[in-house]
Amino acid sequence: MNRVDQTMRPSLTSSPSMSKLRVLDTDQARAIHDASLDVLEHTGYHVPVEEARKLLVDAGAVENGERVCIPAVLVEQALKTARPARFFDRRGEIAAPLTPGKVTFGSMVDTLNILDPYTRALRRFTRDDQRLCAILLDSLANIDYVQVIGQSIDVPDALQSQVAVAQTLRYTTKPILVYPYDRAGLLDIIDLVHAVAGSQAAFREKPFLACASVPPGLLYGSDYNLELLLACADYEIPLLYYSTPALGANSPCSVAGTLVLMNADWLANLVIHQLKRPGAPFCAVGPTVQVMDMRTTLWSYCAPETLMAYGAVADLAHWYGFPAFGLEMISDTPAIDAQTGMEMFAQCLWAYLSGVEMVHNAGLLGSAKLYALEANILADEIIAYTRAAVQEPSITSVEIEEAVALIKEAGPNAEYVTNEHTYTHFRDFWYPKLFYRDRFVPGADGFGTDLNARLNGRARTILEQHQPEPLPREVDFEIEQLERSWYQRLSV
Repeated sequence: MNRVDQTMRPSLTSSPSMSKLRVLDTDQARAIHDASLDVLEHTGYHVPVEEARKLLVDAGAVENGERVCIPAVLVEQALKTARPARFFDRRGEIAAPLTPGKVTFGSMVDTLNILDPYTRALRRFTRDDQRLCAILLDSLANIDYVQVIGQSIDVPDALQSQVAVAQTLRYTTKPILVYPYDRAGLLDIIDLVHAVAGSQAAFREKPFLACASVPPGLLYGSDYNLELLLACADYEIPLLYYSTPALGANSPCSVAGTLVLMNADWLANLVIHQLKRPGAPFCAVGPTVQVMDMRTTLWSYCAPETLMAYGAVADLAHWYGFPAFGLEMISDTPAIDAQTGMEMFAQCLWAYLSGVEMVHNAGLLGSAKLYALEANILADEIIAYTRAAVQEPSITSVEIEEAVALIKEAGPNAEYVTNEHTYTHFRDFWYPKLFYRDRFVPGADGFGTDLNARLNGRARTILEQHQPEPLPREVDFEIEQLERSWYQRLSV
């Protein structure tokens, strides 16, 4: 078999208002798929975890040490059994991420460094900052899910991700994408979400957390990412698997070559996941494509070539019948300036044009090394602006007839400010919360207020006034008990 069966799952083609750009046609997507099968069958995938190797070999793969060559029939079987995941919030209500054709955005609740919103000083991230960031992200209407890694300087390494998830669950109801440090951390997190959901069965029915599995290299699984993958399959935790190719660094210096490599890598992990538990939920297709800047060796998140690559990834994902994960609404610069706005807007608009269902890292600065609450707020404003821009206008025969009658009544060179129609519809337009749109009188008003000052003021107001929906008291108590048990385990 040398092509994917297009009847294996329903189409996830984005709606016209969401997707206007196509990079790959059907023949090109099929060619990338076929080339990926060739790579898997003849180059193989590095599988250091014995359980994963045994699953593959027992199913007909060929083992050569820790490298396993995977036949096409296993890929086709995995594509048929994989169950697309859905996201809920912690209240059990359906959430937007992973909805076919729905462009959504997530942002991190933590990273290594933070720009303090009160002192404006750069410092290391702490556990309490996770509280502040979760409160902020909970308040932002255009941030649809929260990413949790665990990078607090005052939390033990062995407890980073589970403490971060506990903090996040307390201060937002939004869905969570977690990056556990190890399998033990994931098992602790599973205890957490089961406590919040009420039971394992309740969480499986309405999952509000997904787990990311990211390998160290392409076609090169590690103990870390494969153990997470297997545990997610076993416990039916929705899994988001993705690789991190950088053109010219750890992948070919071409979009075509990188697509083949990353796709073969994704398919290999899908096969292992589905062999462990056929039908276990799998979230999306999509790597985080970057370009290696040969002048600085920086892996650029915002190089323009990545936009076209992400468009191709989205087309490939939709060809497979999966949502697309990718694009990082981020900036390579550590400052909030014109470059930040340009790079964030370019990625945001491209997400809508190409139909990427899950955009991540919205508002991170300095190639994901710096967190600034103000940048999250800027990202939220840019998303709102872009969403308004890409909406298809309502143009119906009724509205056209209404317009003709209105114009006839008003006559030539008319004003519509006082017209009842304007009074009824002027709120249909988007109005900025932060972007400057005041009346400007040259020479009298100076040059308006500084955007950074407005962003900082908005951040402080949110932190001081926004009240996230609390967990039920008994659930919060159970989480406290779990946290105590983690720390006690470390002291033994």
